[in-house]
Amino acid sequence: MPLDEEPPQQVPGSFLSALPQFFVFPAILVITLTVAYFGLRMLIGFEPDSARELLDEIRTASGPGARWQSMHSLADGLRRGQLSLDEVPATELAALYGAYAGDSPQSRQFLLQVLGWKQAPELTMLAVGALSDADPDVRLSALYALSQAKDPDAVPALIEVLNGAEPTERFLALGALAATGTPAARDAVASQLPSEDGILRRNAALALAAAGDVRAAPYLPGLLVRANYDSDPALGDSDPTLDEASRTAKRQDVVEQFLVSAARAAGRLKDEKLAPLLEQMRANDPSLKVRSAAINALHDMDAAAAPGNVTPNPPK
Repeated sequence: MPLDEEPPQQVPGSFLSALPQFFVFPAILVITLTVAYFGLRMLIGFEPDSARELLDEIRTASGPGARWQSMHSLADGLRRGQLSLDEVPATELAALYGAYAGDSPQSRQFLLQVLGWKQAPELTMLAVGALSDADPDVRLSALYALSQAKDPDAVPALIEVLNGAEPTERFLALGALAATGTPAARDAVASQLPSEDGILRRNAALALAAAGDVRAAPYLPGLLVRANYDSDPALGDSDPTLDEASRTAKRQDVVEQFLVSAARAAGRLKDEKLAPLLEQMRANDPSLKVRSAAINALHDMDAAAAPGNVTPNPPK
């Protein structure tokens, strides 16, 4: 091309001719994603609309494996709040447990997780009976169910577990008793305050403080000081598969949880003697969660002490 000749000018297409591409490609993308979604849903199945539908699936399942998978789906839906047992009679759930609990430990485990969402005496008795099951996971599921049921009739059985030897079951029994909240249940929790098990003793104090029980007051100052946790070997993780850094991180998480719970408990108990310790937590603790919990507890104390407010006497 001669140097003195200008190249021909490219005339752009009109806006109307380019307009379809702004709609065609997004439409193709949406259609593709929709087809993929429904294809996956057809493979794994759609979530049931009601607990009744899953109960029917449990009864018509082709075998124990398929049956306990439906039980798991029902328990999971109840836990997430997507399903409800309001329209299901307790007698029907009791009959379901009687019919299929013998299939396998998994069946008993998931059925107990279902029973916890319906409060009825006959369901409480089933969970109490499962506390002596040979399978440890079934016993833990029974304790979770009793924690949700909060039935005073379960207190004697929970006290027996609390005085047992298995640590995890003792902790869960402690929580179930604290949730029940009857005088006998609180007395059982208070009986663990002198325990040599530091974790159990701390949890007992926190549970009583959450209930407003003044018997927790002498134990809360020690729970509000981070340094008091340094010498407790029970807070460490003995898992041999973890390296030292992972064990240290898990220990720090446990200590942080105790400090946050202690600050919240102090806010509920509203004991002004704990205010200086909460001020130290607010100003010096390295954890933002702990500092926030201390601030909230101090706010609760200030609100209770404001003119015109009357703090009710906590139960003894």
